[in-house]
Amino acid sequence: MIGATTPVDVRDRAVLVLLATAGIRNGELRALQPHDINWRTGEVFVRRTKGKRDRVAPLIEEAGAALADYILRARPKVDSPYLFLSFTPPVGPFRCASPVSRIVQSRLRHSGIEFVGGAHLLRHSLATQLVGQRRPINEVADLLAALMHGEDVLAA
Repeated sequence: MIGATTPVDVRDRAVLVLLATAGIRNGELRALQPHDINWRTGEVFVRRTKGKRDRVAPLIEEAGAALADYILRARPKVDSPYLFLSFTPPVGPFRCASPVSRIVQSRLRHSGIEFVGGAHLLRHSLATQLVGQRRPINEVADLLAALMHGEDVLAA
């Protein structure tokens, strides 16, 4: 998918894997802080959800590995409480949705996938993947409902 040759590549891979597997929104991703990742339980604490409620999302092994790689090798060493940072000076957190959506669009386009839309459409691909894994449809529906309503998806 994305080679890990540059710090930007490492960050972008972590962004894409987390968006695609945890079902979080663009704004939720931008609000993440390093202490929101619970490595022991494999969970991501998500603040400022669309429903104005906090929730917990799953952190699968691949996403955890991509995040660890980003934090240890690529994240700029600046004083910022936010996990994901822009490499464009001045280095700091993404201030709006468009940089994250551009990451998604450009990386998918580079992979040969024509993609119209932003990071939000990756939430829908999560459901498609679950159906493809032959997960019970009621389980997929419950997960999507929980994600839409900002509920704790690990408790469902």
